[in-house]
Amino acid sequence: MLRPFAPSLALASLLVGFTAAAQAVPAGRSVVLTGKAGESPLIYLAPGTVTAILLDAPILRESVQVEGRARFPVFVVGDQGVTLSPAVALGTSERLALRVTYREGSPASVVFLLTGQPGAADGVVNVSRPQQTFEACRVELSATRDRCEALAKELEALKARPAALSPATVALAGFVDKDGMRGEEFRQGCFKARGGELHPVRCWGVGGPTWSVVVLEVSNTGGEPWAPAWAEVTPAGGEPRRARALLSGQAGIPPGGVVSVAVEVEMPAREKPEEWLEALHAVRVCNGDASRCLSVPEVTL
Repeated sequence: MLRPFAPSLALASLLVGFTAAAQAVPAGRSVVLTGKAGESPLIYLAPGTVTAILLDAPILRESVQVEGRARFPVFVVGDQGVTLSPAVALGTSERLALRVTYREGSPASVVFLLTGQPGAADGVVNVSRPQQTFEACRVELSATRDRCEALAKELEALKARPAALSPATVALAGFVDKDGMRGEEFRQGCFKARGGELHPVRCWGVGGPTWSVVVLEVSNTGGEPWAPAWAEVTPAGGEPRRARALLSGQAGIPPGGVVSVAVEVEMPAREKPEEWLEALHAVRVCNGDASRCLSVPEVTL
């Protein structure tokens, strides 16, 4: 219902805290949405008049957007409506878009077109959506379920992806500098390894200015799987300390299986490449309760 242009700032304070669930809907013009493409109800505004657009369901407050926001000194978004008033009159040919998105239901959103009409403005506009039939609800629920299942599959696929690795990421992370890195095979250390049913097939390492990595290709000859959980390194004549990181080719090594295990160790800064992989250490890799461990007494880090 269009009413004569008149100031009504008192109406603003009344409608800002208004929620349809708690109070009766004020009288005003009614708009029933159909959900058809291109549907954009007109809302008539005028300076000095506060217009309240009241919806019949909760909206996403952060989704509300209005074209020409600076032109509205009064612009308040509530849980189920928008209250606004322009600073100056809108032209009869102007159409400023006001987009509102519902929290749920269909149609999911609506675009109101704000315009002007000399001598009159909307005070209250009650907006409602048609009641959904059982079949419409069933179709919407099915579509929502399909979207959720698709998102769940996408999430699992993302979790399954290995961390992005490339020479560029290694360089940007500062793990190598202009001198690169140094590699070496620890044949003597592998020969002296102890671990019962766990045997290193091959031992080798790489080193840089502030780090070293020992890679053990471990064979499990026992009857139970072995899952490496932590590692420690002990410098010659020093105290053992936990490795900075332990990575395995898979969660556990099955009986008869061979898996590569990498132990990363933080080292004191070494300026000269010839100092890399020179300090004698012992390396021990264990399962969670340390009941099954593999010890390699002589590797250089």
